[in-house]
Amino acid sequence: MFNYKKQIKFTFIVLLIINLLFIFSFNALAKTEVYFSLYDDPESTIIKSIDDSKEFINIAMYTFTDREIAQAIIRAKDRGVNIKIYLDRSQVNAKYSKSRYFINNGIEGIRISSNNSIMHNKFAVIDNKIVITGSYNWTASAGERNDENLLVINDNNIIEKYQNQFNNLWNNKYSTERYQELISKAGIISLPTPGTSKETSTPSNKTININTASLEELDCLWGIGKITAQNIVDYREACGGFKTPEEIKLVDGIDNKKWDKWKLDGWLIKVK
Repeated sequence: MFNYKKQIKFTFIVLLIINLLFIFSFNALAKTEVYFSLYDDPESTIIKSIDDSKEFINIAMYTFTDREIAQAIIRAKDRGVNIKIYLDRSQVNAKYSKSRYFINNGIEGIRISSNNSIMHNKFAVIDNKIVITGSYNWTASAGERNDENLLVINDNNIIEKYQNQFNNLWNNKYSTERYQELISKAGIISLPTPGTSKETSTPSNKTININTASLEELDCLWGIGKITAQNIVDYREACGGFKTPEEIKLVDGIDNKKWDKWKLDGWLIKVK
């Protein structure tokens, strides 16, 4: 009897040790990376995480104006990553918001918060592998002028909590009216209300006059960043404007691949 009790106690201790080792090992695998703007270049970390995505990106962002991050989102969409972007109501009309850019580049997974105050979240869940969060809005100011922080977390429990909160916002706190206002601001004839069939949608008006387009409008074209957009403006000013749409291929940073992609995406390039 004594040996039996001793054996049970020994077994209990062994199981306890194994359980503790498992917990410690699991926690050791969890990792949080910390970045500070003006010192650690959080923008590059965000872009790399987006470029590494394979399945989905769920974003809840108070202010989204960063051009390079927006272009990374479009690249992800083009390779088949499922994109959902949940924005504060201010992003419908904000001058430099990328909400209209996303609409014009075929991202249908956009919803606008129904909160009449502000939706102040700043996070993204990528592939259920990481959460990106912190004070860092996805804006040029956050990376170039403000003192901000960014966390990249791969703890499964934390990821699950953020994903659950995103689902709550996405499914329960969105405004159909504000979404339709965004569609109107983006110059789209008609798009389906979130959750409705794609078959009822009407093609978007993808027309751009390269002799009059602003830098922001040029940025709507696939593969055009702020440098190439400025090259287009510099070229047309130096040459007295483009004579034909195809002449844009003479601009530094533009090649046949980009031209063909614009045509494939349904863009009508005009000079008059």
